[in-house]
Amino acid sequence: MKNQLQIMAVFAVLLILIPCAAFFADKPEQSPSDGGVKILITKTGSVKNVSMEDYLIGSVLAQMPADFDTEALKAQAVLAHTYALRRRMNEKLSPDPELDGADMSDDTSRYLAYFDMAQAKEFYGGDFDEAYKKVSQAVREAKDLYLSYGGEPIAVAFHAISSGKTESAENAWGENIPYLIACDSPWDLENDSCEKRTEFSQKELAARLAAAADIPENSSADGDGQSLIETADISPSGTVLSVKIGGSYEMSGQQLAAALSLPSPCFTVEYSDGRYTFVTKGYGHLVGMSQYGADYLAKDGKSCEEILKYYFPKTQLKADKQ
Repeated sequence: MKNQLQIMAVFAVLLILIPCAAFFADKPEQSPSDGGVKILITKTGSVKNVSMEDYLIGSVLAQMPADFDTEALKAQAVLAHTYALRRRMNEKLSPDPELDGADMSDDTSRYLAYFDMAQAKEFYGGDFDEAYKKVSQAVREAKDLYLSYGGEPIAVAFHAISSGKTESAENAWGENIPYLIACDSPWDLENDSCEKRTEFSQKELAARLAAAADIPENSSADGDGQSLIETADISPSGTVLSVKIGGSYEMSGQQLAAALSLPSPCFTVEYSDGRYTFVTKGYGHLVGMSQYGADYLAKDGKSCEEILKYYFPKTQLKADKQ
C-alpha cells in the first residue's frame, strides 16, 4: 500500500495557505439537498457531474492514505461530504461566475483535493484495487453523514500531522470559529515525520524572501553575522503568528512557511555561521482534524463519531436524508 506519508506530503504544503475563502466564504442558510457534485475541470473548461458517493471516494483517496484505519477513513469521508454540501450551498447562495455553475473546481490551490479514477489509479499504481476497495467500504458506511453547527454544514479544516496540539482558526486565519479551536493531539509527536530540520544559507534564505515578499536580500543578517529573523508572536500551540525580518519587515508565520516550503507554521529558527536552521513540527496549517491523530485514535478503538467530536467540539453528526 502507498506509504502513509506520501499523500500527506503531496498536499501538506497546499494545506498551509489554502485560501480562507475555501473554508469560510458565505454562511449558508439552507439545508443539504439532493444531488451530487459539479466540478469545473480547469484544463478543458467543462463542468463534470459526479455522484456524491464517487466524489467522496475520490476525495478520500486524494486526501488520506488508504491504509489508515477504517474509522479514520470514515471520518475523512464525513469531512469530504460536509465540505461538498457547504460548497454546493455557498454557490447557490452566491455563485462564483468563474465556476460556470459548478460547486468547485479541480484547482487544489483553491479547493480540497479530489481524484477521478484515472488519477487514483496513476497515484496508487499496483495498490489501487486494495485502496479503492477499502476506501469505498468506508465511504458506504459514512456517506450520508456530515458535521453540523448552528444548523449548517461546518467549515471543514484538516491537516496531516499536528505539532502535538492543533491550532485555532482565530490564530491561523483571524476567524473566531467555535468548533475550530486548539486541542491536544500528543500522539502526533510519536510520528517520525512530525519534526523536520531545514537549513538555508544566508544567500538562499535572502533569495526566497525577496521572491516571496519583495524583502531586500540584505535584510536577513547583519554584518556581525547575527540573525535578524525574529519570531515575534507565537501561539500557545507553538504556531508562529508573526515574524520580524531585519527589524523593518513583518510577515505571518504561514507566509514565511509557504515562502520557504516549510511543512508547517510551527517552527523555531537558529542562526550559526551564516546558516539558518528551521525546526518545524507538524504538516499543514494545523487547524481542525489531525489525520495522523485520527488514525491513532481509530487504532485505539475510537469510532468515527468520537474522532470527529474530539477534533470538532460543539458540532453534531447528522444524516443528509436524500
